[in-house]
Amino acid sequence: MSPASIVVAAAPIGIPISSICQVELCAAGPDAADTWVSAPVYAADAASASRTRDADFNRHPISLCQCQASGSIRVRVRWLAETVESAIVRPLARQVTPEIEGCTITFVLKEAMDVVLEINGSKWKALHLLANKIDSFAPTCDSDDVWYFGPGVNQGPAYGRVMDGVNLVVPSGKTVYLALGAFVTFRLVFINVSNCAVRGPGIIYGPKGGYEVREFGGAIHMSGSTDILVQGVTAVGTTGFSLSAGECRRVRVDGYRAFTSVVNGDGIDFFCSSDIEIENCFLRTSDDCIALYSHRWDWYGDSKNITIKKCVLLSDVAHSINMGTHGNPAEPETTSDVKISDIDILDQDEYQLWYQGCIAINVADENLFIHIRIEDIRIERITRGQLFNLRVMENSQWTTAPGRGIKNVVFKRLSLTTRDSVVINPSLILGYDGKRTIKNIVFEDLKIDDRLIHHNMEKTSWFMASDFVPLFVNEHATGVTYHKS
Repeated sequence: MSPASIVVAAAPIGIPISSICQVELCAAGPDAADTWVSAPVYAADAASASRTRDADFNRHPISLCQCQASGSIRVRVRWLAETVESAIVRPLARQVTPEIEGCTITFVLKEAMDVVLEINGSKWKALHLLANKIDSFAPTCDSDDVWYFGPGVNQGPAYGRVMDGVNLVVPSGKTVYLALGAFVTFRLVFINVSNCAVRGPGIIYGPKGGYEVREFGGAIHMSGSTDILVQGVTAVGTTGFSLSAGECRRVRVDGYRAFTSVVNGDGIDFFCSSDIEIENCFLRTSDDCIALYSHRWDWYGDSKNITIKKCVLLSDVAHSINMGTHGNPAEPETTSDVKISDIDILDQDEYQLWYQGCIAINVADENLFIHIRIEDIRIERITRGQLFNLRVMENSQWTTAPGRGIKNVVFKRLSLTTRDSVVINPSLILGYDGKRTIKNIVFEDLKIDDRLIHHNMEKTSWFMASDFVPLFVNEHATGVTYHKS
């Protein structure tokens, strides 16, 4: 076996460097050379919602650092912005314990992974370390089926194909590869194509303009396409949904990273799509991290067989996972067979009560959502919000009719740690009326801190298990049960 190694790329001219911290990396392990390398730390923004200004958010400077590695990684961070009183590495499930000496923080990652180093208890004082596994078979130049972009800004022959300075339309059978240290300032567009990919550890950096609908101002846009792979790439500073897709089939989004700081800055949004896999993603967004919708714009049809797993989600505004809002009242649509598992939610921070819930199934526009399984969800903090929100509803701002219903949802091993939370409002399960109801919602091993919530838990006879969440269930929701395995 070859010894562990670390690969970094020099920062291209013109890409802003963070003044918050400095990072050095070293391969860990008995066969690794004890050689530290400096890694560029890039400046980016996160955002919190303004309650007084319509068109803008409050921006917060954060930092990003990338590398490729085989084996374990030793990380040494010198924090320059302020005195370090405390440091924590999230997600907590990674079980990474930092050591602090003055303003230097060190820790070890057992393998390539994405983590956040949070300083002095504030998510706004954060280094995001994005570590990719070394790909020994990665392309190094263009070929018949590959458009290659190397280190630097727009360093690839295919840049000459970019339309209007911002859109690269990818044809069927083509892979776009972004190498470590590659920054591209255009959007990747997949329209009515098949067997395509964009992959590699490079960065799609803030494409500006070149769209008809503001929500499509992101890094990747798909429509009517099949057999598409998005793997390993990072998008920073986009102006709409970071990745949007409608009427697509057999799409796999693996290891996608997104950082947004604008109004409607969603992470990954799918509309009217089926056979979708979203996995190993890290999303820090200024709106929903992941959203599953029905009809909107020119997209129509049911959605089914959608898997979301092994993701880290930090929604600085709105939900980590949102389902159901948009649809087609004229020809109602159904979303079915959604499985969500092994998710770390780092925070919810949403003032508006309409849009609270780390996980929300808010069904409107005659949508029906059925057969949804949500398991192994770890929520580390709620700055302001709810654990979950299930509603059949009509929202006059975004919808034109109520939904048809929500049926057969299983929550298994959903846990919340309240230690770092601030305002946790009661969760809600609300049917709309006697015909537009919510039925058969099962909670198994629901855990709030160290307490399991179930029908047979220790409590007085007049209390309900839901009171310990806390959770309010209205008269139009039936079959809500709580069990301990």
